[in-house]
Amino acid sequence: MVMGHVVEMEIKNINANNNTKIHKRKFGVQWHITTKCDQDCIHCYIKDEKTYRQESKEILNFDRCKQIIDSLTDFSKKLNANPSITFTGGDPLLHKDFFDIAKYAKEKGSVISILGNPYNLDNEKILKLKNLGIRGYQISIDGMKEMHDNFRKIGSFERSVKAINDLKDYGIRTVVMYTISKQNAEDLIPVMRLVNDLGVDAFAFARACGFGNGKNLEMFTPKEYRNILLKAYEEEKNIKRKGSKTTFNKKDHLWTLLLTEIGELNYKRTEDGLIYGGCSIGINSFSILADGTAFACRRFYSPIGKVPEQSIEDIFLSEELNKYRNTLFEKCTECDLLQYCRGCPAVAYGNSGNFSSPDPQCWK
Repeated sequence: MVMGHVVEMEIKNINANNNTKIHKRKFGVQWHITTKCDQDCIHCYIKDEKTYRQESKEILNFDRCKQIIDSLTDFSKKLNANPSITFTGGDPLLHKDFFDIAKYAKEKGSVISILGNPYNLDNEKILKLKNLGIRGYQISIDGMKEMHDNFRKIGSFERSVKAINDLKDYGIRTVVMYTISKQNAEDLIPVMRLVNDLGVDAFAFARACGFGNGKNLEMFTPKEYRNILLKAYEEEKNIKRKGSKTTFNKKDHLWTLLLTEIGELNYKRTEDGLIYGGCSIGINSFSILADGTAFACRRFYSPIGKVPEQSIEDIFLSEELNKYRNTLFEKCTECDLLQYCRGCPAVAYGNSGNFSSPDPQCWK
């Protein structure tokens, strides 16, 4: 769901016990099709003791993946929505059937994006991705060379920069994601300048969620994080004044709070009760693990079913997902920005063990 824009189609009668009114025109899944990875990042959220070992043992084969894609296609048609799949992992390219799975998904009408690593990209694979017509390839950069390599592994920074340039050579849209914590916050502005110099198409940063490997990372105070957003906002303006073509996406929902405070946005609560932006839990997507377990959000422990044993429709309309969809977030309920923000439940979960507790970096 695009923050700040009313999406066009209403899903009616989702469930007799569902009180959330939703508008949307897209429906999709973030699909972690494998746990295999070339890196072991200090903030990786999939390395959770409750799920990681089990899902690593039961990677879905091509036939079962086809069933999931068929189910997604069928449900999207019922919604009159455009289906989308974001393939990730681990590194999705390490799944032995990745290109067959992605091709099948594309043939069934899904928009395909990839969140991956730089290590398995060569000219042959990039050409295959180009021919698939993927929407974009996202690579993470979590600091300048020393910082990034400390977060991921030695040599990762240079491989990431090379992969960005290679993808650009083939005309594939490049996206860079920066996972921010106190450990690497000082490198945010230099990385913003770097991605601009590289001609990256889009850049965003999001907070480490304190789940999996990230549970030992140090979190910001609300004041500290607000100052980070302000500095990033000013840096973006400086870069744009010089003619940058990079889009600096406001991925973190707390951007809505900041931009409202400084007068860039004018969001107010509406009587229709519709969700217009912010956290998408239970709204227009969910996540699928490598073994088919469905999560409301992959960045914290939130199981809601399993595919292909259950259909995409059954999971989306389930009581399990309603638990997240209908949640009265403790701090957000009375906020004017309830319909546009709601903070980050994954960050809240990592901080307190309760996804509906207040976002620990919200300063309102």
